[in-house]
Amino acid sequence: MKKLLACLIGVPLIASAGDWTMFGGDPQRTGWARQETEISKSTAKNFGLKWKVKVENKQKALSALTTPIIVTGVETEGGVKDLVYVAGSGDYFYALDANDGSVVWEKQFKSQIARPDDGFWLCPKGLNATPAADVDKGVVYTISTDGRLYALGLADGKEQYRAIQWVPPFAKAWSLNLRGDWVYTSISQNCGDTPSGVTAVNIADPYNYTIKSWRSARNGAGIWGRGGALIGNDGLIYGATGDGNWDGKRDFGESMFALDPESLKLIDFYTPENWQYIWDRDFDIGTSPVAFVYRNKEYLAVGGKEGLVYLAEGAERGAARMGGKDHFHNIYTTPLLSNEEEWFEAKGVWGGLSFYRDDENRHWVYVPIWGALAAKKGPKYPKTNGPNPNGSVVALLVEDDPKTGKPWLKPAWASGDLNLPEPVVIANGVVFALSNGENARQTHEGGIFPKGAFQREMLLKNTERFEGVGEGQVFALDAQTGETLWKSTPMETWAHFSGLGLAGGRVYAVDFNSNVYCFGVK
Repeated sequence: MKKLLACLIGVPLIASAGDWTMFGGDPQRTGWARQETEISKSTAKNFGLKWKVKVENKQKALSALTTPIIVTGVETEGGVKDLVYVAGSGDYFYALDANDGSVVWEKQFKSQIARPDDGFWLCPKGLNATPAADVDKGVVYTISTDGRLYALGLADGKEQYRAIQWVPPFAKAWSLNLRGDWVYTSISQNCGDTPSGVTAVNIADPYNYTIKSWRSARNGAGIWGRGGALIGNDGLIYGATGDGNWDGKRDFGESMFALDPESLKLIDFYTPENWQYIWDRDFDIGTSPVAFVYRNKEYLAVGGKEGLVYLAEGAERGAARMGGKDHFHNIYTTPLLSNEEEWFEAKGVWGGLSFYRDDENRHWVYVPIWGALAAKKGPKYPKTNGPNPNGSVVALLVEDDPKTGKPWLKPAWASGDLNLPEPVVIANGVVFALSNGENARQTHEGGIFPKGAFQREMLLKNTERFEGVGEGQVFALDAQTGETLWKSTPMETWAHFSGLGLAGGRVYAVDFNSNVYCFGVK
C-alpha cells in the first residue's frame, strides 16, 4: 500500500500525488489539489461528463450522499485501481472505480438500535460525515447513523476491527479529519441530544481506545461548516461555532477557536465584538475556516451568514493571538460582502472557504456567497463576470495592508451567477465550483430573524424544501479572473450541503437522487 509523506516534522500529513482523502483534500480544508498535474486552464475548457452512476441509498430529509473522496493506486483483487468513496445517508458505503464508476465493493451498516422515522432537515437522523482515508494504514473511516466509527479496508471494505461507539446515535457529525492515530469530527444542532463541540478518538489500540471531547457551549454553538474541524499547519484543531451562549469562559457561541490536538483543551479563541447582534439575527459563523501559511505564519479565514469574512492569526500556546488579549480583535475583517437585507437564511457566506497559492506566489482565499453581492456597503471588485443575483464565488488576495503592514483580504474578482455555490476546489489555476440548485429557504416568511417570536411551526417541512429546487451544475473558473472556462450540463437534481472531490484530472460530485458524477476531459 502506498505511503504518505510528511512535508514537515510535526505537520499533519498530506496525501500523495493524486489522492483526495478527505473533505477539502487536506487537513487544513484548503480545497487545493497541490499535486494535480492533468488539469490546466486549457484542459478545463474541454471538460465533459465521463460517467454517471446511481447507487442504492435512502435519503434522510435533505441528505443523500457525502462529498466524494478519492484514493489512487489501490491494489484490489481486480488489479490496481483509483477508487472513489462515497457514503450514503441510509448507512450505505461504496467504493467506485474512478475509470467507469462501477462498484468495486459496497457495504451497508447494520445496527441494533431501533431506527426512528426520517428526521427533520436540521436533524436528518442519517449518516452525514464525509469519510476520511488514511492511505498509510490502508483504511477509510466513516461514522454510521448509530454513532459508530468504522475502519474499512481501502481495497475490499472489510472491517479492520469491531466498530467503535464514538458519538451517540443520530448525532449530526461532520467531515472527519485525521492526525496520526487520532480521528476528529465536529457536532452540531444537538441532534440525538448530543451537545455541540469537537470530539476525537485515538485508535492506536482499537480495543482500548480513548475518546476526548470539547463542548463549545452549554446551549447551541454548533460546528456545522462543511469541513467540520480542521487541523492547522501548526497541528492545532480549529473550527467555528454558530448561534449559542457566549461568556468567554465556558460558552463560545459565534466564535473561532483553537484546541490542543490530544487533550482538546481550549488554547485560544476569537469572537466578533458584535456577537450579541450576530446571535440576535441568527447570523451563525457557520463556515469551516481555512488554514494557510502566509509569510511563514499561520492564518485562518472564516465567514458567516452576516456576510463578512474574518482573518485571524493562528493560535500559540500561552499567548492570545487569534483575537488579542480581549479575544475581540482579529487582524482584519472585510467590508460587508453580501446580505445587505440581513436575512438569516439563503444569504451571506456559507459552507467553507478555500485557499490557493499560484505560480506567482500570490495567496488567494475563495468565498462562496449566497444571494446577491452587497451593492451599497460592499467592496468594489476589479474584475466582475456578469450579474450574480442568486450567488457567486468571490476571490480575495492575501496581501500586506500598506497602512498597517498587517495582512488583509483585498477584493480581486467576483464570478457570474451561481445558484448557491458550495466550497470550491482548485488545481493549477482552475477553480471548480458546484452550484447546488437547492431551495435554501428555511421558513415561510423569510427575512430578518424574528427573535423572541420564533416558533418551530415557522420552519418549512422536508417536503416544502423540495419545492422550487433546481439542478446542480459544476463550473470551471479562471482562478485569477473568475472567468467561466466551462460549465457542465445540469445534473439530474440538486444537492444539499455538499462539495466536490478532485483527483487524477477529474472532478466528482453527487446529487440528491444518489447519483455520483465524474467530469473530465472528453
